[in-house]
Amino acid sequence: MNSPRPYVRRSDQGGTAPLDISLVYQPWDDSIARVVKLKFPTHLSYDEWDCTALFQATIYARSFALPDSKGHHRTLGDLYVKPHKLPHGTFHASVVSPGGNTAETLALAIDQLRLLRNSLCHSTSSEINKATFDQYMQHAKDAFKALGVKTDPIDAIGGLTESDFPTEEVRKLEQGIKEETRAYIKFLEGVSSDIDELRVLTTAIKGKVEDTASKEDIVMLEEKIKDLLAPDEPGTASETGQDKKYQ
Repeated sequence: MNSPRPYVRRSDQGGTAPLDISLVYQPWDDSIARVVKLKFPTHLSYDEWDCTALFQATIYARSFALPDSKGHHRTLGDLYVKPHKLPHGTFHASVVSPGGNTAETLALAIDQLRLLRNSLCHSTSSEINKATFDQYMQHAKDAFKALGVKTDPIDAIGGLTESDFPTEEVRKLEQGIKEETRAYIKFLEGVSSDIDELRVLTTAIKGKVEDTASKEDIVMLEEKIKDLLAPDEPGTASETGQDKKYQ
């Protein structure tokens, strides 16, 4: 692509005028190499992207890369996120750039949402205590404010009480799933036991008839036993003593 790389244009007048910041960026980088590596759903509308795709398309995309101190273009994640080296499970203490760098603030805010998403989606528990809930709400509000997004929906969620969440319904559903699983396991154990008893019985019958039955009778008995022990194949049904395939 021959279009210009993204850069931040600053306009200061006497050091007191408002800072005019414009982000100029190149057309979307949808080359095969980038799509394979970061899995951008470029065939879908932005409205259909999930948060993971948005993270990849912003802080990890070369379309928004900026020059570092040596003039090399690096992604927002490389420039402003990686240097923090946050321990696993932690969050940024602040999403506002200490030096007033707008690009850094945007990168930190987006990464904060990514960390929040990971904490919620990778949690091994279906419950969350009030202190953690309040902390997550504050992280989300801070990130939204830094990105210039209204926080009204977050404020509405943060104002909910425990009674507003379907905790009891979720527990009932979980208990129902556990009971169904136990019942299915018990059923399988019963089927396995019946099959074992049938094998023992058929072995005993074979032993009793071997002395008096002809070879043809024994072969016929073995075939009947195999038919009894073998499970029905998908798409077949036993009719008039023979398996016939469905048409």
